[in-house]
Amino acid sequence: MPFIGFRLRLALFFVATLVLVQLLTASLVYEVTRKAMITEGERQLSANAAALVAQMDDISARVAGNVEVLSLDYALRSAIAERDQGTVMSVLRNHGRRVGASRMLLIDLDGSIEVDTNPAGHPMQRFPFPDLIAQAYVQRTAAVVALDGKASWMVVVPIYAPQPVGLVVVNVPLNDALLGHLQKLSALPRSIELGAELSPGKWSLIATASGDIGMVNSLDEAGHGLPSKPVLIRVGDREVMVLAQKLKQPRHSTPVVAVLGYSLDDALRPFRSIAIAWASLLGLGLAVGLVGAWFAARSVSRPVEALAASARRIAGGDYERPANIPRNDEIGQLAQAFNSMTEAVRQREQHIRHQAMHDSVTHLPNRTAAEIAINQHHDAEGAPAGALLMIGLTRAPDIIKTMGHALCDRLLRDAGVRISGVADEAFLARTGDSQFALWLPMADKTMAMTAALRVLEVLNKPYVEADISIDQMPAIGIALATEVPVPAGVLLRQAEVAQFAASGSTNAIHWYDEAIDPHRPERLSLMGDLREALDGDGLSLHYQPKFSLASRRIDSAEALLRWNHPQRGRVSPELFIGMAEDTGNIQRLSQWVLNQALQQVQEWLARGRQFHVAVNLSARDLDDASLVAGIRRLLEIHQVPSSLLTVEVTERAVMGEPDTAVRILRQLADQGIGIAIDDFGVGQSSFAYLRHLPVSELKIDQLFVRNLATEPGDRIIVEGMVEMSHRLGYRVTAEGVEDQAALDCLTAIGCDFAQGYFISRPVPASEFVTLSAPP
Repeated sequence: MPFIGFRLRLALFFVATLVLVQLLTASLVYEVTRKAMITEGERQLSANAAALVAQMDDISARVAGNVEVLSLDYALRSAIAERDQGTVMSVLRNHGRRVGASRMLLIDLDGSIEVDTNPAGHPMQRFPFPDLIAQAYVQRTAAVVALDGKASWMVVVPIYAPQPVGLVVVNVPLNDALLGHLQKLSALPRSIELGAELSPGKWSLIATASGDIGMVNSLDEAGHGLPSKPVLIRVGDREVMVLAQKLKQPRHSTPVVAVLGYSLDDALRPFRSIAIAWASLLGLGLAVGLVGAWFAARSVSRPVEALAASARRIAGGDYERPANIPRNDEIGQLAQAFNSMTEAVRQREQHIRHQAMHDSVTHLPNRTAAEIAINQHHDAEGAPAGALLMIGLTRAPDIIKTMGHALCDRLLRDAGVRISGVADEAFLARTGDSQFALWLPMADKTMAMTAALRVLEVLNKPYVEADISIDQMPAIGIALATEVPVPAGVLLRQAEVAQFAASGSTNAIHWYDEAIDPHRPERLSLMGDLREALDGDGLSLHYQPKFSLASRRIDSAEALLRWNHPQRGRVSPELFIGMAEDTGNIQRLSQWVLNQALQQVQEWLARGRQFHVAVNLSARDLDDASLVAGIRRLLEIHQVPSSLLTVEVTERAVMGEPDTAVRILRQLADQGIGIAIDDFGVGQSSFAYLRHLPVSELKIDQLFVRNLATEPGDRIIVEGMVEMSHRLGYRVTAEGVEDQAALDCLTAIGCDFAQGYFISRPVPASEFVTLSAPP
């Protein structure tokens, strides 16, 4: 077999590869593009189906909201109560025109139709969808119905005065115009049709926003049925992907679906010009490649042997004799790389050591270098104390999110330059993503504060770049190294704790305080002691009486948790309850309080004494899916009526996860358990928001009660709260009653209960039953 040289083999391989790629690409490109368009069509159809459902839900919410406002109209409710059908008919017709309804109904509680603004359209004596009436008393109810071959969106809203006196039904036509309107409001596809099963197994088109391309009829004729997932069918001479989206409907209603279409022909049309351009470029590339392959192969083969000889010398450890290949192309660059290998290895090792101790963005020493510098200072013989400033740029994360890493990196480099000029003989390092550490050896508290103020001064000047001006909002934490040297790692952590405290306050400079350090050994020990107290008998309940201003008796109490630590004595509830929330023990703690409180109520009942008891729940309790079942089980175990238990939650706990909180609270209220909003008036909620909560009691925060007798403004606020609460059906408890004057004011205002040290401090259960009403 004749020898084929490297040059010829390289040229043949390059040409054969180009030809093979051309053939494979030509055969696959169409199929790949088609499959990609089908996949994109499936994605768009699924997304558009969800968008259509969401838009229709928005329509029902808007219509239901308008009708709910209408239902509050006193004149309408009076006309309904007085059977004044003329007035009701006029009001319903006017409102129907405003919301675009084709028909408005007033339904009696038994389902009979009292008023019909369009009796000519499908006359009805009784409302044909009783399940919508049943749902309307629980939640906003809307569904798609088909009557007389036409689809409409039916919304049912009850009328209260204050008991249910009837229901208003709004009938919004789902016609071509509405579908077209929905297309204009969002990115819905051009092909949308509504189909109804007007006869068994026979689907008919009842509305369209696609110019009637016949998707429903084509599916019905082909016997495909209505696909719940995207399928590809042929509609006339076009290939169309279709998806049938079921719509919310009542029982016994003619089935209605929305059929969405995605034209594969239209999707592939823009790629035709791309395919032509691609084919042209491919032919040109093959021609150029044929010529270039020959020259490339010839230019590569000659210096190969020279490079091979150089590689053998380097493998033997000879880095002194460079490869003599005087070329400026890639082969020449490869020869230069061989020649500089020894120097590159040496420089690389030096660069690695530098990177290990420096930040790549600011080129400042990093955290490791800072720890070494501080420890070296401590190890020096007779080294005095120093101060460490942890400087955080609190806006750095927001800058990264909005303007990118590149701008933030330039801002950090600028900040490093500014800080470095603050103090002489100071060691500056970047220790975190947005943190700098400034070590001041031999600095005392005064010198540290002076340096911190200078840092604030230089960093409070905005960073300016082109047309951008950014405030950096620095926060500085200071930790002092005392006469006993503090390890660098501990000192850095202490400064970080202080810096985090400064970030969360209005004071930009904070000194390290052991009391706010979440990682101090004492706090970690207290966490373990709390778990032991939960497992043992280390906790107890005290009961603070609630005085009924109407009966002048104490008939209820709030259960408050107490912890008498065997070594530390009484531990503040604010401390250990917050710690329980941080460690995930709050739910166990709440279950313990509920169990003990209900056990005490059962003991009082056994002795013929009936008291209501209130138990506080935290925001984390309202995230517990087992809370409702757990409380129900405890009520059954202790045989305590649910009406004797009230759970108290703060406004912040409800506002944190409002949907979950409302669901849990409603389930508790459905069991007959009272719901009280604690510390009302100082949080984020309002009476308008409370209407959506199953609240039975509001507890006015002591901020408004403490000076009630002397501050006219507080009295006006409390009077307003009490009056509005009573109108909404809530009981009202005033917290923080500390004198007779406040008690008298609350009695005059009409408040229901009073609670505070003037009534009684929290006491053990044995003392609670002996208490009498205060003077």
